[in-house]
Amino acid sequence: MRILLSFLLLFISFLTSAFEIGNDFRFQKQLPYAYTLDDSKNLKQLIEKNVNWVTETSEPLNLGKVQNPLWLKISLKNLSASDVDLLLSIDNILLDKVTAYIAAQDDPIITLALGDALPLVKRPIKHEAQLVPVKLLAQQHVALYLNIEHSGAINVPLSLWHPIEYIKYKSKFNLIYGIFAGFIIALALMHLVLFSFTKKPYFLYATAFTVLIWLLNTHLYGFSYRYLYGNWQWLQQYAQPLLILLSSCTLLPLLKPYIKVKRLFTLLSVPKLYACAAIGSLSLVLSLLPIDISLASSYVLGFAIIMALLTVFISQWQFNKQQTMYFIAICVFMLFALVHQVSFELGFLSGPQLSTPVSYFCYFIVSLILSFALVRQFISERDLEVEAQQAKLAHSQAQDVLLHEKLKLQEQTQADLEALVDERTFELQVTLRELEDKNRELEKINIEDPLTKIKNRRYFDKRLQMEVRRSRREQSTLSVVMLDIDHFKNINDTYGHLSGDKAICAVADIIKSHLQRPSDEVFRYGGEEFVMLLPNTELEGAQQIAEQIRVAVNSFQLKLDKDTVNLTLSAGVYSAIAIDPKSPHIYTDLADRALYEAKQQGRNQVKIYQP
Repeated sequence: MRILLSFLLLFISFLTSAFEIGNDFRFQKQLPYAYTLDDSKNLKQLIEKNVNWVTETSEPLNLGKVQNPLWLKISLKNLSASDVDLLLSIDNILLDKVTAYIAAQDDPIITLALGDALPLVKRPIKHEAQLVPVKLLAQQHVALYLNIEHSGAINVPLSLWHPIEYIKYKSKFNLIYGIFAGFIIALALMHLVLFSFTKKPYFLYATAFTVLIWLLNTHLYGFSYRYLYGNWQWLQQYAQPLLILLSSCTLLPLLKPYIKVKRLFTLLSVPKLYACAAIGSLSLVLSLLPIDISLASSYVLGFAIIMALLTVFISQWQFNKQQTMYFIAICVFMLFALVHQVSFELGFLSGPQLSTPVSYFCYFIVSLILSFALVRQFISERDLEVEAQQAKLAHSQAQDVLLHEKLKLQEQTQADLEALVDERTFELQVTLRELEDKNRELEKINIEDPLTKIKNRRYFDKRLQMEVRRSRREQSTLSVVMLDIDHFKNINDTYGHLSGDKAICAVADIIKSHLQRPSDEVFRYGGEEFVMLLPNTELEGAQQIAEQIRVAVNSFQLKLDKDTVNLTLSAGVYSAIAIDPKSPHIYTDLADRALYEAKQQGRNQVKIYQP
């Protein structure tokens, strides 16, 4: 019986023009088809009635609202020598119920169910568009029958695609609309952030409104059905009227502060609880009505609200142009988007709605203008607050001036007496400052060697006492290095004391340049002898620094007036953790013994005290 029905269907399809598909087929935006209106429950009943088919080949089918279900017949013929996989796209994603029948010779009839009255998982291809997969064998002729039931206007644009070409097309489509959707949701997040910082209620209403029109766009273009509520058929059916109602109602509290008509302003000033209850009741009523009545009611309410707002703002245009022109533009673009949607619902417009981004663009412009207007409003309010604060500040400053004049008389009586006190105080301060400078100079003289500009022995004794205590407290190694210029008496005797002083300063600079940490310090111990204090330094480190200084002095050539003198240096090192803080001289005594040993063994070397 099925094979006989297939032959019958193919025979009928041969009577109509078949769309031929070759090896280089990519896509076809409009297919030849035939249609009829009939209440047959399935394809078998339709064939048995022998109905009359109306042929249309150039324009997308747009019948408006009809009583009986629509049947479409499409014939496809594969002229190539290989199998071809195709996708038939029904470019109206809001159709309630679509049943596709695929009849091929010697094959059973394939039945596929689509439409947003079914969950997404039951579609042959889980996609936001209504896609019918068709496989054509080589040289095969296939007949496609579509049974469409819809509560609104029947608008059935058809297109045929190679799967690869359809993926390319959808990639571009998703990129373009994704940019629009991303920008709208970014504006919603911006309003939410601004509300969290400013606590201005209109930013919260703007967040709700922007999210609602974002949801409306994603619903109209099928993304919500695919990604948000693909298994909730009721929500897929009623999301459009509910979102139109909620987005229109959200405009009322958002734009209420800019309405100057007293009666309308008073009407909109009802308590928020009552307003929420009224909107909730309207939403419940819309969800209980038949879908066509619900959709029509939501559009009527949306048109009424936006037209009322547009009328009010146009009437206020002559009084405050700059403030209301943004809201006039918002209402105009909202009306344009609703008119565009209603035109598809009533059958005034036809074709693939997905390819016409009018609604998306209008809502995008609405979001952009609204964001600009609210940010501008916030800046104006902030400027007014700043001006008010400045006025308060000016008033406070004026009061301060009056108070200052009162106090000025009192201060004048004290000025003469204080002048004498200030004069004596100034003289005392000058004297104290001079005394302080003298004390500072004296202290500097007490701790600094006047020749080498490094610290002297007196300061070394104090520092040694402090570092010995720290070494014992922290159990850290303290190193002392005694250094002495070799054969210094010969320099004095040969070149004079001035040359000897120059040699001492040069060696002091070399030692100072080898100090590696702020806590390390060099002192002039006496004559040509120096001492280095190295806190928290092990014996190896102290020996290494002393050796580096010895090498640097050995390679240094002291230039006098006519001669060049080579200098050498002997050093003694002692390192230990302090045991007795009352005997710091142990460090210098033992380091001096090591220095003496270096002198005895030929000079120009570093020795370590070995107990």
